[in-house]
Amino acid sequence: MIAIPLDNEGSTEISKLYGNSAFFAFLDEETGSFKVVENPACGDGLNTAKFISSQNIDSTIFYYMGDKVYEYLIEKGLKVYSCLKTHLSIDAIYMQLSTCDCIEVTKENSSTLLDSGNGGCTCKAK
Repeated sequence: MIAIPLDNEGSTEISKLYGNSAFFAFLDEETGSFKVVENPACGDGLNTAKFISSQNIDSTIFYYMGDKVYEYLIEKGLKVYSCLKTHLSIDAIYMQLSTCDCIEVTKENSSTLLDSGNGGCTCKAK
């Protein structure tokens, strides 16, 4: 399963802000089916990473992601992929995974692929 950040429950396109994503699609890489779950840690990148790593997830993809979130996910054994700041749909991500066209973030390329991101939280006001 791969975790894909989403801005809202009905979205089918990757969110720009990983830790501020209100929802995640959990995509089955073998079947292409997915379920959408609320991110209880929305607004906090590290707690979002903790939430994702506590699920039955083996990888994730991002538009913007900071170093500490990446390091935590790697420490927990997840593969981390970059969408190279391209607005990808869930279907496009599935296709890239099935053809091995996703860019995995490694220690060697992380300095060019990671960043802190900017913008506001997409969480619902409580």
